[in-house]
Amino acid sequence: MSSNTAKIKEIMEFPNNHPYFLLIILNKLNKIINGKRKIMYSDIINIVIKEGMKDDMSKQLILWCNYKIRSGEIFVEF
Repeated sequence: MSSNTAKIKEIMEFPNNHPYFLLIILNKLNKIINGKRKIMYSDIINIVIKEGMKDDMSKQLILWCNYKIRSGEIFVEF
């Protein structure tokens, strides 16, 4: 398996590998959105950037969100 394939698989498996980190972000967004609409992948990217999260897990989260957006998904189903 090439290194690119391994990286892509790691990005696709982000929710399974880091469920608690994703839940923390989703809970923050739920408090902000207050149930007015569904959470979008772009919302996750925006909160990570606004809060200045620059660790590796946050970068992986952004890559996962971009992957989901490019796959045609808009709303988070978790």
